[in-house]
Amino acid sequence: PTQKPIGLMEWVISLAPKADTICDQFMGRGTTGIAASNLGRRFVGIERERKYFDLACERIARAQAQERLFA
Repeated sequence: PTQKPIGLMEWVISLAPKADTICDQFMGRGTTGIAASNLGRRFVGIERERKYFDLACERIARAQAQERLFA
């Protein structure tokens, strides 16, 4: 397990400006999904552990429902 800040993942995703869809095959808690959403990209996440998948889906949904203060 590794922790990745959302800002780091946004930076990594921004290095691929033509990528419309981001795929994370080790979704964990969904940080990459949140970063992709923040940047207006589609996201596909894969996680084999059901509890982490459910946590990630919930976390991504909460992030998408929250208004962004800064563009």
